[in-house]
Amino acid sequence: MIILRQKMRAKPDKIDELMAALAEIITPARATEGVISLDIARVLLEPHSFIATVVYEDGAALERQESRPEVHKVMAILPESLAAPLERTIFDASVDPALVERPPDSDAYKEKHHEHEPRISEKPR
Repeated sequence: MIILRQKMRAKPDKIDELMAALAEIITPARATEGVISLDIARVLLEPHSFIATVVYEDGAALERQESRPEVHKVMAILPESLAAPLERTIFDASVDPALVERPPDSDAYKEKHHEHEPRISEKPR
């Protein structure tokens, strides 16, 4: 699994243009084979900044998504739109099953979270 984190700080007069171009990426990227999730958000304490976080199945999925025309459009406007260098980090990750919480309807979850509750059994009437 690959995780991409990319921070973009826009020039004040380029925020709307960059935000519109970034918005065009989301739907097609999420439909790209091997893209597990993709979110692009504004940074709460830095209103000129955007963070893209993408989780890919593998490097091939990253290449597929980044070869899309919407991404090329954004990459073309970045040099004139950014007030600071692009921050881009790619992580190679794996899921540790011991750290993944099971959904509340699973038996393991119920046993773990209700083990100290008294058990009440119904008696037939």
